[in-house]
Amino acid sequence: MTQIVEGILKPDISELCAILIDVLKQGKDVDPAQLSVLTPEQWHKFLAIAATQRVTSLVFHQLKKKGLDQAIPSEVYAFLRDACLKNTMRIMKMSAQSLLVIKALNSANIPTIPLKGIVMANSIYESIGLREMNDCDLLVPPEKLAKAAEILTGMGYKPARPFYVDSIIHTDLHLPGFIKKGHVTIEIHWNITSPNIYYSIDPRALWEEAVPVQILDYDTIMLSPEDFLLHLCMHTSYQHQFNFGLRPSCDIAEVIDHFGSTLDWLTIAERAKQRNWTRGVYLALVIASEFAGAHVPKDFLERFRPSDISDSVLNTVGTQILTEKYFTTSVPDHFAKLLTSRSGMDQIKIFMKRVFLPRATIAKSYLLPANSFKVYLCYPRRFIDVLLRHGRTFLYVTKHKENDPLLTAFIDRKALISAWLSGR
Repeated sequence: MTQIVEGILKPDISELCAILIDVLKQGKDVDPAQLSVLTPEQWHKFLAIAATQRVTSLVFHQLKKKGLDQAIPSEVYAFLRDACLKNTMRIMKMSAQSLLVIKALNSANIPTIPLKGIVMANSIYESIGLREMNDCDLLVPPEKLAKAAEILTGMGYKPARPFYVDSIIHTDLHLPGFIKKGHVTIEIHWNITSPNIYYSIDPRALWEEAVPVQILDYDTIMLSPEDFLLHLCMHTSYQHQFNFGLRPSCDIAEVIDHFGSTLDWLTIAERAKQRNWTRGVYLALVIASEFAGAHVPKDFLERFRPSDISDSVLNTVGTQILTEKYFTTSVPDHFAKLLTSRSGMDQIKIFMKRVFLPRATIAKSYLLPANSFKVYLCYPRRFIDVLLRHGRTFLYVTKHKENDPLLTAFIDRKALISAWLSGR
């Protein structure tokens, strides 16, 4: 399926994306001649793409692992080596800072499960420097959220914005990020999904299945291998519509390789179905298999395959992964739905849904207790805020969409992926 990169980007970028995928893909042989013929300008673009996809260190590792380090210019090798070293030092520092928080929470009798990046870097990848991370996500029981916030505040962290815990529980999966100068940002989760959406889950089962893990020689717990893999798949599909590039596929491939035959694929299928995650998990696993060489059992994919999956959906997802990243932040999901709607009435309905959000969401947005009567007084203000915040962007995108084929294609893809994932 890697041929989907052809025709999506400029010819030289398309070629470089294909080479990048081949370098990253587990078990994929790469002809050294593909690399030795690249011009300095192409190498510059190649490194830029790898950085955008946040796989620079992993590229260096794979080049050495595949014996391709002799096929690249010395200055490129030096750049990749230095980037890998810098990331190693950065992740070690972030992990140590995160561990101080985990220990503080545990000392206060707050069970804590590290999520995603810190576990990937410290326990899944071959070396700690192969996985980039921006922040540290920690899962705590919902009844411990307020206490966890107190612990972080006592350690000198400050929330990125004010909040009420009772509002967060009804509207979001985590507290605002806790920030401390010179330290990693900490996100305290009570769940791995937001509440009241079609793929929401009850987090209690995650705790029941948690398993031991070590972070910098400290004994803690992580999600079970099956839940950890499912979380990665859900995160890249439902929560981000495959806007995070190639790194999630590489993560999925590494997790499958790390746990190997101990992964219970029947359990993975059953839990995905119970949680209404089947579509997103299937897409994430297929893409990881194609782009990163994830060793997903073929018979599992055949049995797990949704009946209405098509090559069009798969190619759309593959294209989205390689899309210019500035699009991903400029066009939110509801914007894509609004812009692809074919009737004025549907557009009005979508707009009004953005105004008349659930009471708990309004309370969170305007820093009110969830049970405050003042919440109802915020809806007129919400109407004005939506117009001021998004009206200009909507008009700009609408005006330029027809003259910008890349933007138009991105919006159409985002809407298609969102609709297919939800079963619409």
